[in-house]
Amino acid sequence: MLFGNFGALIYGFLIWWAILLAFSRFPSKYPKNNTWKKDIIITFVQSVILFAVFQGIQYFSS
Repeated sequence: MLFGNFGALIYGFLIWWAILLAFSRFPSKYPKNNTWKKDIIITFVQSVILFAVFQGIQYFSS
């Protein structure tokens, strides 16, 4: 496992989710802004995929 325990996994996931949400929400979007709900769902899915990729890289590199 990439992280030492489940708590570290949750904290890492929440940090990545916050970073992705910030990059999704703060820049102005043209021609239309997404809703908060849509951005939260999209960034949640991106965070899940990101952690799955990290796990795969860690598995195949060891």
